[in-house]
Amino acid sequence: MEKQELRQLAITRLQKIAGSEKRRIQVEIILDKFFKSATWNNATSIGVTMATSFEFPTSLLIQRAFEAGKKVAVPKSMPKGKLVFHWVDPDTAFSTTRFGVEEPTIEAIAPADELDLLIVPGLVFKRSGYRIGFGGGYYDRYLANYHGKTCSLVFAEQLMEDWQTEAFDQQIQQLFLS
Repeated sequence: MEKQELRQLAITRLQKIAGSEKRRIQVEIILDKFFKSATWNNATSIGVTMATSFEFPTSLLIQRAFEAGKKVAVPKSMPKGKLVFHWVDPDTAFSTTRFGVEEPTIEAIAPADELDLLIVPGLVFKRSGYRIGFGGGYYDRYLANYHGKTCSLVFAEQLMEDWQTEAFDQQIQQLFLS
């Protein structure tokens, strides 16, 4: 299948389980593994997106990060496929983009070398850590120059092995699966 077809299949699968008991259980399993991991425990600062309704919900993770005293940065998409992370706190205001993504309204830039861990979103994943995102290449460009730890939180419905990676695809170091 082509990447665009895989994206649509993944969105359909994710929308199908949105709000279901199955999804709630998967979220608990994945977050339990994640919060017990050295990846989480060793990180003092994390970069993470504000999830849309069908993506892995990141609000609990962000809340837990604040409670644990970790610094949190959320990205903004910029022209020419660039991502810029901004430090946020529990009182940060967000605005919704035309793509339905919440981005911080503040301009407190979080340099890549100050992020210990980047939690990378995606639609489709291979167990080897390669992913297909929404198609803009934002994360692949960012990851090409990022040297910290990377992980993704992945529902079973997102695992698909039958696709070819491309030279610009960046591998995620660790997947937390249900």
